[in-house]
Amino acid sequence: MRHGDGRSRAGWVVAAAALCVLAGTARADEPAPEPAPAPAPPPTAAESPAPPAQPAASPPSAPDAPAPAPLDIKAIRDACEAEKPGCDPVMLLGGLERRTLARALAERNLALDPAPWGKRLRNIHVDNFAVFAPGDRPLDLLNAFHRTTREAAIEREVLLRPGQPWRQRLVDETARKLRDPIYTSVAVVVPILTDEPGTVDLLVVTRDVWSLRLNSYWEVQAQTFTYLTFALSENNFLGWRKVAAMVFAMDLGQFVIGPEYIDKNMFGRKLTLKTKAALVFGRKSGQVEGSVSSFDLSRPLWSLDSHWGAGIAWKQRYDIARSYRGLGIRTYDAPETPGDDMIPREYRERTFSLTTSGVRQWGGVIEQQLRFGHILALQRPVVLSDFPGDPVERAAFERDVLPRSERSSQVFVGYAAFTPRYHAFHDVDTFELAEDTQLGPNLSMTAGLARGEIGSERDFVALAANASYTVAFGDDGVAKISGTTDHRLEGGKAIDNYATADARLVTPNLFCIGRVVAEVEVATRWAESQNRFLSAGGDSGLRGFIVGEFIGQRRLVGHLEVRTAPRHVWFTRVGGVAFYDVGGAADTLRDMPIHQDVGVGLRILVPQTSPEPLRFDWAIGLDGANRGFPGRFIAGYRQGF
Repeated sequence: MRHGDGRSRAGWVVAAAALCVLAGTARADEPAPEPAPAPAPPPTAAESPAPPAQPAASPPSAPDAPAPAPLDIKAIRDACEAEKPGCDPVMLLGGLERRTLARALAERNLALDPAPWGKRLRNIHVDNFAVFAPGDRPLDLLNAFHRTTREAAIEREVLLRPGQPWRQRLVDETARKLRDPIYTSVAVVVPILTDEPGTVDLLVVTRDVWSLRLNSYWEVQAQTFTYLTFALSENNFLGWRKVAAMVFAMDLGQFVIGPEYIDKNMFGRKLTLKTKAALVFGRKSGQVEGSVSSFDLSRPLWSLDSHWGAGIAWKQRYDIARSYRGLGIRTYDAPETPGDDMIPREYRERTFSLTTSGVRQWGGVIEQQLRFGHILALQRPVVLSDFPGDPVERAAFERDVLPRSERSSQVFVGYAAFTPRYHAFHDVDTFELAEDTQLGPNLSMTAGLARGEIGSERDFVALAANASYTVAFGDDGVAKISGTTDHRLEGGKAIDNYATADARLVTPNLFCIGRVVAEVEVATRWAESQNRFLSAGGDSGLRGFIVGEFIGQRRLVGHLEVRTAPRHVWFTRVGGVAFYDVGGAADTLRDMPIHQDVGVGLRILVPQTSPEPLRFDWAIGLDGANRGFPGRFIAGYRQGF
């Protein structure tokens, strides 16, 4: 009986592999060019020295070949990591990446090198495509209005330089750096065969996202924009991968308008500058309520081989803070007074922070980082000048609603360690585009000391830690567990304690139909002195309920989604989901009512404009006052969780 079951399981696996091969053959994005012929053969031994011995290797697959069966992917990946025959990097790419690579090879008459290991890098080639491909006609006419990224701007991001031996880790890290969603939808880095023994060329193939545009992100619930942002933006200023924009951002309570500039390689010196400034307006009144600004200049760790980094950053905000339940402001009832006071939970707040920091990194099998620095922070909340309550209600409101008022000055030190192993997944949080994920353990710990001698109004110790472990599941699936904890030791007590635990599972693509994604998260606060709370509902889980419908010091939320594989429709990728949400929020887990909803949704990706899919969900609550039809419609960007 066991043997029969084994044959049955094997039959299912073989059938699934065949279906995936057929599905991969059927998909298309743009006309696939013929595979490029190999260059002329290298000189004979009499003409030049013999190159270093290389293991025998099969030629890589044609970039326009169908995707491999799931049974083959792990063997291919293992061979590439071990730099052994059987490595076929083309087969590890997504469909859109393979087709873009095929186009570049054909246009430049290049061929892939099946065994670059140990060879010296001779030249770097860059082929950056415009936003719309020939298969996107007639939209490819819009390319005339897009400034394609300069090849020099991409070439200087390559970590492996001419004259150095081929190091696959640097090549893979280069691809991860280039997959910046602000500028690029596709980034592929591959070895190219040369006619000079012992050498290899490197080809970088990228595809721009639309840069001069009205960028927008939004979310709609109950026929109202709960979040909306758009920016008149040049995301590729002068073709140098710099962002200059005028930004509008709106939530339920306010909107901000102001300029923003991002330069991730300033003057070509590996410096990063991010700065913005904006006025804050009340959404209902349209009147100026304050301002917000930030400035961040840093020399980040440019690669896994970098040793030192440093930065200075400041942020300030002066505006009115509001808490919402659904589309209305949450209200407060003072326990000292009879009846419900119905005082809106809103107050004016001024915040400021100045952070100076440095980091030392040590590479190896375990990547380690030591961070250190100083944080000066200010938080000053006050009730509004037109506060509607009497002195008793005002005192209660200040006690129960306002966060702590303080100036803190603390020195900090932190330690982080992780395994520098990465896996490029596809069709998890986006469609077809590569999603780089760090595998293995990841740990970080930070301790800060605030003292009056260095300008702090209170003496305390701040402790925080984060840990996670991620593994590939069936090679194109992923499983992750993580946890965070945050504490403040002051006056001999632990206050403002916060902890979360999260588990997430993404199954492999099942029979090329789609995958199942499941996640559960629990969060808790205790000894809270800043009047913060946790919420569930709407944009914080439980899509069948209103925004922030449930609050408390404990939150439990779980999700289960069945997501179809993306299908190519003209220049877009389209998929569907069916989902189930469960959870709630309360002051204790024992007193927490568990709520549930179900629904269906549509996902649409336009890779030429954004790596994040459009999301349209229709959710039906299974309990509560608004359970059943007509349900709630939610639209926005990104996956539901």
